[in-house]
Amino acid sequence: MALWAKNKADFSVAFTEDPADRTLLAAVEKELLLTKYQTFSNLCKQALWQFLSVSESATSASGFIRLEQRIAELAVKFAEFEHNVSAEEVSRLEGLEHHLNKLSAQLSQLQESVNSKFDRVSFAQVSRVVDPDAVESEPAIDNDSVSGAEVAPREETDPLLERLSSLLPQDF
Repeated sequence: MALWAKNKADFSVAFTEDPADRTLLAAVEKELLLTKYQTFSNLCKQALWQFLSVSESATSASGFIRLEQRIAELAVKFAEFEHNVSAEEVSRLEGLEHHLNKLSAQLSQLQESVNSKFDRVSFAQVSRVVDPDAVESEPAIDNDSVSGAEVAPREETDPLLERLSSLLPQDF
């Protein structure tokens, strides 16, 4: 059969005045105007491929066209995917910024709270705190032996201030 195809490279198609042939010719002309076929020969080849049930991937022209269409579809899908991913990343970034701002505000409030508590402690109280190793034991006062005299309440020292006083110079 290959020998026959080599000897007969050109074939012709004749349309008669028959209504069926005229209808077929009109359909062929319409198809040539609407689709990618450049010549009547290409249209006939494509029709023969389909009619003889030969896979379309065997034809190079239609294979390339389908490949180009698939590449275009994939490019569109990739662009959509890229848009969706960037939108998700922007959303995540905005969420992180929101949480960071909230944490920053909380940290500022905590800092203000700590500063206000330390402002209440006067340096005079810190300087009065004596080193715990140097404290001499005072004799206990018996309430029965003191007649009518009120005993001044002893100031309690804060353990935190005692620890801080060791860090301050003695002449402060």
